[in-house]
Amino acid sequence: MFFNLLALRLRLLTVGLVILTTACGTVSASDEANAPPTSDVIAVDVAIATPNKTQSAIYTGTTAPIREVLLRSQIQGQLQRLSVKVGDRIQQGQVLGQQDDDVLTGSVNEARAQREAQVAEVASARSQVGAVSTQVEQARLGLVQAKGNILQLQNAVRARTEEARLQVRQTQSDAVRLTQLAKDGAISEQRAEQARTQAQQAQQNLVNIQASGIQEITQAQTAVKTAAQVLQAAESQVAMEQGTVDAAQMRVLAQQSVLNQAQKQRTNAVLTAPLTGIVMERLAEEGNLLQAGDEVLRLGDFKQVKVIVQVSERLLSQLRVGQQTQITLDAFPQRNFSGKITRISPLANSARLLPVEIVMANNGKIGSGLLARVSFVQPQQQRVWIPETALQTNGGRRRPSTGKAPQASPGSNSHADSAAQKPDSIENQATLFVLETESPEPRVASRSVVLGERRNGQVEIIQGLSPGESFVSRSSEPLKDQTAVSLSAISESPENR
Repeated sequence: MFFNLLALRLRLLTVGLVILTTACGTVSASDEANAPPTSDVIAVDVAIATPNKTQSAIYTGTTAPIREVLLRSQIQGQLQRLSVKVGDRIQQGQVLGQQDDDVLTGSVNEARAQREAQVAEVASARSQVGAVSTQVEQARLGLVQAKGNILQLQNAVRARTEEARLQVRQTQSDAVRLTQLAKDGAISEQRAEQARTQAQQAQQNLVNIQASGIQEITQAQTAVKTAAQVLQAAESQVAMEQGTVDAAQMRVLAQQSVLNQAQKQRTNAVLTAPLTGIVMERLAEEGNLLQAGDEVLRLGDFKQVKVIVQVSERLLSQLRVGQQTQITLDAFPQRNFSGKITRISPLANSARLLPVEIVMANNGKIGSGLLARVSFVQPQQQRVWIPETALQTNGGRRRPSTGKAPQASPGSNSHADSAAQKPDSIENQATLFVLETESPEPRVASRSVVLGERRNGQVEIIQGLSPGESFVSRSSEPLKDQTAVSLSAISESPENR
C-alpha cells in the first residue's frame, strides 16, 4: 500500500514539472517576439547634485585637571605627618606634611659652627696684617731717616774738606814765605822748617778728612739699602698676610654656602602645596621612610578642565587652535558646556589619529576621569554627497560600495570617525559622468572628481561637481566620454524636483 501511494505521488510531480516547463517556454518566446529592437544607446539614471549639511561628529574623551603635579620628597627621611586626604582642597603654599629633620638640623648646626671658626680665622689673619703693616711703616720711616742721614753726612764731609783744604793752602803759603825769609837770613832755618812741617801735616789732615768722609757716606748708603730691604720684606709680609685673609674669607663664603644648603635641605622637610587645587591621590602614608624623589601626593588644578580626544587626520584641516567646541558630560546629562581647542598635536599615532586638547571652564563640580563627548563647532558648509555607485575608476571599472564601515579606533567617534577613515586601497580621485546640457541629444561627459568622507554608501565630493549639476547615478553598461544615453523614467530633472 505504501509503495503504491509513493508511485502515485511521483507520477503527479512529473506531470507538474512538464506543465511548468512548457508554460515558461511559451512566455519567453512571447517576450522575445514583443521586445523592441536593440540599439547603442545606454540607459542611465540621472540625479541632480544637492548639498547636504554634515552632522557634527562626536568624539569621546575623559576630563582631567588643567595642570597636574606630583609632590615628591626632596630629602631622605621618615614621613612624620601628612595632613590632607583625597578630595581636600588646598591653597598654594599650604603645609601638607612634615618629614623627620633631626639629621638635617644637626648638619645645619655643624655647618654654622665651622663657619664661625672660619670667621675667627679671618679676624686673626686681619690682626696679623695690621701688625705687619706697622712694621712696614717703621721700615719706611727708617728708610727716610737713612736717606736724610746721607744728606747731612755729605754736607758735613763737604764742610770739613773745605776747611782742611783752606788749612793746606794757608800752611803751604806760610811755608813758602818763611823758607824765603830763612834764605834771606831774616829768620832762622828752624823757623822755616817748622812752617814746612805744618804744611805737610795740613795736607795729610785733608787726605784723612776726605777718606773719612767717603767711609762715612758709604756706611750711610749701606744703611739706606738695608732700610729699603727691610721695607720690601715688610711689604711682602703684608701681601702674604693679606692673601691669608683673602683665603680665609673664601673659606667663610664656601662654608656659608654649605650652611645655606643645609638650611634649605631642612626647609625641604616641610611639604608645601605648589598650586591651588585638589588632592587627587595619596601615594605615601605616615611612617613611611621616603627617599629623595619618592612620590607623596598627586595634586590637580581644577580651575579649568581639559579633555583630550583622538581625531582623524582627515579632519586636521578643519580644526584650529582657539576653535569653539561643544561638550556634554554623562555626569551632567542636562547641561551643555563650551570649550576651546588649546593644542593640536603634530604627532599622529599608528592609526593616524591626532590628540586634540580642549579646555573648558569648571563650575567647581567637574572632577577628573568623567566621560566627555566633544563636537567641534564649524562654519556651515554646503557639501555635495552622491551614491558611491556613481563613481568609476580611471580604468572604466565601476567602483563598488562595500557596504561596510571601517572599525572605529579607541577614543574616536564610532559613527563619525569610522566613516571618516578611508582604507589605504581606496584612492582620493575617481571618474564621474555628468549630463551635458548643451547637447541636442542626451550625452555624458567624464569628469575627474576629488573624494572626501564616506558614509552609509554615500561619498563626499570635495572638488569636481557643483550643486545643481546632473550626474549619472547608475547605468546599464560602463560609460565612456561623449557616450549617447537615454534617461530612465526615474531620472531627476530641474522641472520635476
